[in-house]
Amino acid sequence: ADEQDEEALAAKEARSRAEALAMMGDLPDAEAAPDDNVLFVCKLNRVTTDEDLEIIFSRFGTIKKCEVIRDSRTGDSLNYAFIEFATHAQCEQAYFKMDNALVDDCRIHVDFSQSVRRQQWEQQRGRGARGRGRGGGGRRRAAAAA
Repeated sequence: ADEQDEEALAAKEARSRAEALAMMGDLPDAEAAPDDNVLFVCKLNRVTTDEDLEIIFSRFGTIKKCEVIRDSRTGDSLNYAFIEFATHAQCEQAYFKMDNALVDDCRIHVDFSQSVRRQQWEQQRGRGARGRGRGGGGRRRAAAAA
């Protein structure tokens, strides 16, 4: 019973935080959740391109989108990327096989994307507003946003 009470309290607290973030505009809505078929890849070599990652990760399945995030002013790589797979199963397989893999002489880190920024951008774009790109990923998202 205590475990169920703790779980219910944790769920209520999470819901309250999500509603507060939605009111502040940091979440598109309180029900927003990250896509389960998108990987966040970081610690990339600055020479690694979208095409390189697509070739490397395509062995795990169909890639719908692969984007190395770049500085909007200089075009330089920010050393991280998002890779969207056709299915969650393909995404999960890539996650387990590619975390800590060597790509262009760098040990990359792979995690499931925690960003809902793309969803927010797509909603804004549908209303005619300009998007600002994507947020971070993994467990460091909150620290990066601060």
